[in-house]
Amino acid sequence: MTDAEKKSTDTEKTEKKLPDQKPTDKSPSPKKGSDKTKATPSNAGPYIFTFFVALAAVGGLYLLWEGQQTHSIKQQILSQNIDQQITSIKKQQLEFTAQNEKQIQKIHNEQENLRNNLTNIVRNNEHLRNDWLMAEAEYLVQVANHRLLLEKDVATASVALKAADARLAEVADPALLNIRKILAKDLQILNNIPTIDLAGLSVSLSAMSNNIPNLPLNTPDPKTHKLNQIEKTPASSEVKGIKDLPAAIWKDIKSLIVIRNHEKPLEPLLAPNQHFFLIQNLALLLEQARLALLSGHNEIYQERLATTKKWINQYFDTEHNVTRNMLASIEELQKFDIDPTLPDISSTFSAIKKYRTQGQLPVAPVVKVKEKS
Repeated sequence: MTDAEKKSTDTEKTEKKLPDQKPTDKSPSPKKGSDKTKATPSNAGPYIFTFFVALAAVGGLYLLWEGQQTHSIKQQILSQNIDQQITSIKKQQLEFTAQNEKQIQKIHNEQENLRNNLTNIVRNNEHLRNDWLMAEAEYLVQVANHRLLLEKDVATASVALKAADARLAEVADPALLNIRKILAKDLQILNNIPTIDLAGLSVSLSAMSNNIPNLPLNTPDPKTHKLNQIEKTPASSEVKGIKDLPAAIWKDIKSLIVIRNHEKPLEPLLAPNQHFFLIQNLALLLEQARLALLSGHNEIYQERLATTKKWINQYFDTEHNVTRNMLASIEELQKFDIDPTLPDISSTFSAIKKYRTQGQLPVAPVVKVKEKS
């Protein structure tokens, strides 16, 4: 039973008791001169109504106050619930934010680890790449040294040294400057050596060997000599008169006698088998000269060409175009020095190898030149 119900019950009880109450002495006395009459219930009606109106107003006010209090309590409870929910939400947000920050920090740490690993991999790869380039440069210098000393191939050695210098330049290490200086000096010396086209000279010697059978002999064949004499003998001029007869006879007599001056003793005619062996021996001399050319033996090369030239001058007609062209070709081949002085580029190879194994460099570049034996 609520307070409002209790109040309404008390009000009803009070209303029931009011008619039985007696007027107090404090009630106003009737005026003098009026009739003395007793108070009747009908005279107390306005007071009772006023009382009830006031009581109802008080009850309404109380109910309104109680409602406001109830509403205020509900609002306080609702506000407390909202505050609790807000606090819970804030707590959840803080926990979620903390978890997110942990996740973000974890992701940052993983990214940093990945970045460090990637940097290490790049550094290791760069180190491995530089080692590979140094190994290539060392191999190229070794190839150049072998080609130069064993094959006398200056062109290939020069190309190999240029490729090695390009590998060293790609490493981009200032510590390799001394090695590159040594390599540059070796390369400059190789460039100063005249380049010899061994393949072209070998082909020229083979062509000359095949052309030897076309050389005309110095002492012509008798049949050829008779034909040449017949062709060279001028036709007899016609005698127009008796006066021209002595001159014509004298001209015919002079044509019968031929005088030749020989500075050298006459060589007898070569037999067919001797001519065959001469041709074969000359071809053999040129083949020996070609092999000496490919082997780099300059003395043998020059000696075989000189012997070939001597035999051609001795046994063949030097006035013929074929012979003159052959002699001119031999003289041109004799101008080449197939065994020039070659530098010793082993110092570059030693410097690179020492740098790769010990990390040391030569104090000063040294270039040695091989002495020609």
